[in-house]
Amino acid sequence: MYKILSLNLCLCLSLCNVNNMYAQSGQTKIKAKPAADLLIPIAFNKVKLEDQFWRQRIKLQKEVLIPVAFERTQDAAEDLRRTANYLSGKGGPLPSDSRYASSDLFKVIEGAAYLLQIGRDKKLEQEIDNLAKIIAAAQQKDGYLYPPHITGSYKTAPLWGGSGMGDRPYSWEVHSHELYNIGHLYEAAAAYYQATGKRNLLDVAEKSAKHVNRVFFEGDPAYNNGKPVNQAPGHQEIELALVKLYRVTGNRLYLDMARKFLDIRGVTYKPGGKGVMSPEYAQQQLPVRAQDKAVGHAVRATYLYAAMSDVDALTDDPTLGVALDKIWANITDTRMHITGGLGAIHGIEGFGDEFLLPNKEAYNETCAAVGNVFFNQRMFLLNKDGKYMDVAEVALLNNVLAGVNLEGNKFFYVNPLQSEGMVDRSHWFGTACCPTNLARLIPQVSGMMYAHTQSDIYCTFYTSSSTDIPLSLGNVHLKQVSKYPFDESVKLEVTPARANQPFALKLRIPSWAGSQFVPGGLYKYTDHNARPWSIWVNGKQVQGAKVDKGFVSINRKWNVGDRVELRLPMPVRYTVADDRVEADRNRIAITRGPIVYCAEGIDNRADVNRSYVPAQITNATISTDDTGVLAGVEVIKNLPAKYIDMKGAVQNTDLNLIPYYAWDNRGVSTMNVWFPENEVTAKQAVVFLPKEISSIKASHTNEGENVIAVVSGKFPKKSFDTSIERWTSYPQKGKPQSIEFDFEQPRDVKSFAVYWYDDQGGVQVPESWTLEAAADATSGWKPFPVYSTDIYSTLKDQFNLVHSDGDAFIVKKIRLNIVAKANAAAGILQVKVETKK
Repeated sequence: MYKILSLNLCLCLSLCNVNNMYAQSGQTKIKAKPAADLLIPIAFNKVKLEDQFWRQRIKLQKEVLIPVAFERTQDAAEDLRRTANYLSGKGGPLPSDSRYASSDLFKVIEGAAYLLQIGRDKKLEQEIDNLAKIIAAAQQKDGYLYPPHITGSYKTAPLWGGSGMGDRPYSWEVHSHELYNIGHLYEAAAAYYQATGKRNLLDVAEKSAKHVNRVFFEGDPAYNNGKPVNQAPGHQEIELALVKLYRVTGNRLYLDMARKFLDIRGVTYKPGGKGVMSPEYAQQQLPVRAQDKAVGHAVRATYLYAAMSDVDALTDDPTLGVALDKIWANITDTRMHITGGLGAIHGIEGFGDEFLLPNKEAYNETCAAVGNVFFNQRMFLLNKDGKYMDVAEVALLNNVLAGVNLEGNKFFYVNPLQSEGMVDRSHWFGTACCPTNLARLIPQVSGMMYAHTQSDIYCTFYTSSSTDIPLSLGNVHLKQVSKYPFDESVKLEVTPARANQPFALKLRIPSWAGSQFVPGGLYKYTDHNARPWSIWVNGKQVQGAKVDKGFVSINRKWNVGDRVELRLPMPVRYTVADDRVEADRNRIAITRGPIVYCAEGIDNRADVNRSYVPAQITNATISTDDTGVLAGVEVIKNLPAKYIDMKGAVQNTDLNLIPYYAWDNRGVSTMNVWFPENEVTAKQAVVFLPKEISSIKASHTNEGENVIAVVSGKFPKKSFDTSIERWTSYPQKGKPQSIEFDFEQPRDVKSFAVYWYDDQGGVQVPESWTLEAAADATSGWKPFPVYSTDIYSTLKDQFNLVHSDGDAFIVKKIRLNIVAKANAAAGILQVKVETKK
């Protein structure tokens, strides 16, 4: 998560000298925690991974994800290059008016820097050095860095509202992302300095941070009429980043600034609108110390909570801890999906009402899961309680890893827990925060595996790895062997620097090994499949071992060659949700160890949402897939279930389950996590005959084809799939086409997806497409209100999906307008229209 290099404990002790805090905070002087109380993580580059599960992902990170991410953030690099040209007087085209494109590039640089700390790479390093020159040249002499306002390209963008950036620097901080962008620059600069010792990016970051301090807290004549802006950013990030700058440089100014931004949130500025302009959206409804519930945009929220944890850990501010405890409990008791996903609601991309946790409609942005990991790892370092690492582990292994495919080149922005076959990963997004967040998180995972005080070692995440841990009486080398998260055994070999060296080795006993899959009040096991865990030291079982704050502590004098084994049985478990979660009522989720499992149509009958699981067996078959993209993944085979066919008849069937993180890697199909327990619940959720659409008509249909084929429910294997029916406009090449869908009754349309047919010849994906809708049979056509982060994509081999903007959108008809390529006709294999039932 973060690194404490040569700064060591003296960095934290230097806080004793910090006396002047921001006047409006009303807080006392910063007080440093005693050195003996500090829980220090072992930096990720000090942990050698020796497993396949994480090493393979690091390999993909270097060979696939980082190169792909650099390629797809070239527009951001070009914006900075154009800004540099503008400042130097070279002229040329202006940068785009994007509010946050540069943040994605900075996150990729950060992720690449972490890889350099694991192993230097001259080519990669040179690429970052080249970008550093461009970034430095795009920064004003006073430290300001934001292409639209530096160059004037903001004039083509919205200035106010939820998509605005204001008409001058820092004039619309609630949505401009100015501080958000440079926050990610600070994190990239810190990581690159730690990896290489080069100050090229760090100098830019420090220059920017001192500029921000002047403008926001002191007053700068060139900004805001010389008055301090004195406003917390609309998108949190700079708070985290300032703490990282402090850790790297030792300059206490940056820690002061982080705390000041926390102190003024919800105090000096509160928006008064609704939706993205509501005070709750960016957690500005109350001062942070008075907040007790998770509200608003989930990514913003988790970044805020992580920053609060950081400042609390470094300053021993008990008022922050009280608020954090209440917020954490509110999340885990009422607002978190079983996958660790946060922010269930579209529109605000955030938290809805308590217990509102839909499955098919869940938002669960990948970035929010990343933020959940950040928040909980920091809470663990603050409180030394394993329950936080339990949540971090569930979020990481389930929601975060689902955000990228097993090949490392396609991504989920949204992570539902159920699919009717309309959902597919994308190669990139117009708003690309999720792929770039993955680029910077995955290399840091090894830094979450071990932590220590002066006399205690905490083992938090398990996998084959080795590291050296500095204790006050001497270093301790640990070697861990495990195929976790599928292996039931974790073996450690202990090599202390001294004979009979006393210390406590603390092993995390996960929540999933007890009575519930994840901490909190939302979920509990309903089966009787539990098997006891055990600990063995040098071949002898430890009797009477007790769990304290999520850890078993082995206190003894250690010698070279001492061996410890933690045995964590992983039976298949069945979970029920709190009955107040309506979407999961009378349903079960199936887990094994820390992994949530799901069923995909590709391994079962095509529509897995028609299956239910009436019995909870104890002897499910576990096997390791040894072929294809799932090689090495443990799957659950032949789980007895029932299947409801299209006519409503119930049949016996078996379900085959895979880890949730591995779904949508072998083609698009249906998917489900929460299975009905009985026939009544199952029948309430499925349709037996296609009743929604009364008619479909196309402007032209190729002879021998039928436009009704596009709603057959058959799932294409690829865009050139000739095994299922299709609609094409052949031989009308280059002519616009349209298809009208008339509903039986007006429907609240939530999304629309198209799977294009392309034979690489006379029928190809179109040049473009749009949607129109009509409220009734007599009203005119109006544009479909596409959600702000969605685009009308024309990608092959996947559904091209757009959502409505989150508001109720009730219509009687939808028209799909297609602009065919000049030399080709258009074709469609399948259309999916999702409506609110």
